[in-house]
Amino acid sequence: MRPRSIVITHREPLAAEGIAAALARYPQLVVEVAKSVQEAEHRSRNADAVVIDGRCTGAEQAAMRIRRRGVRVVTLVEDATDAESAVVALSASISSLAAAVCPGLEVRPRQRMPLTGREHEILSLIARGLSGKQVARHLGISPKTIEHHKTRIFSKLGVPNQTAACIALARLETPGPNAIIPNRMAG
Repeated sequence: MRPRSIVITHREPLAAEGIAAALARYPQLVVEVAKSVQEAEHRSRNADAVVIDGRCTGAEQAAMRIRRRGVRVVTLVEDATDAESAVVALSASISSLAAAVCPGLEVRPRQRMPLTGREHEILSLIARGLSGKQVARHLGISPKTIEHHKTRIFSKLGVPNQTAACIALARLETPGPNAIIPNRMAG
């Protein structure tokens, strides 16, 4: 299968980066982030698929224009009851989103080295909102050691930052159901 170009836009830039990082684990996908719906629409001219947060201003209209050009549109929505494109629930797993973006895609991403118990513990505390210094104090280790652990965590998960690591952790701990909702108009 040839690499598929995917453009993602989300009303929360960090969420878009996290989704992009998670999808980048699939070797068949080349993922880029657009800062706005308008930028996503412009970049869609060279894309195989576009992922749009349905809560963004102008998302519906842009999705219709993009679909008219023959580009697959996947809309992220909270309630997937009435949409004209492939729809994925915000709570769905990354593998569900990857399958919606690229039908027929092998739903298993590249395997990553699992986190050690300590790395998992540190990332879980960070995901609960603790700062690096707070985690260090809680575990009785230095903040510098926490930073070293975080660097290894990012590498093992294949993510660029703490937000993406927390998203990856949530996906690993609570794999969502296959939440793709096919629609009669999906392409």
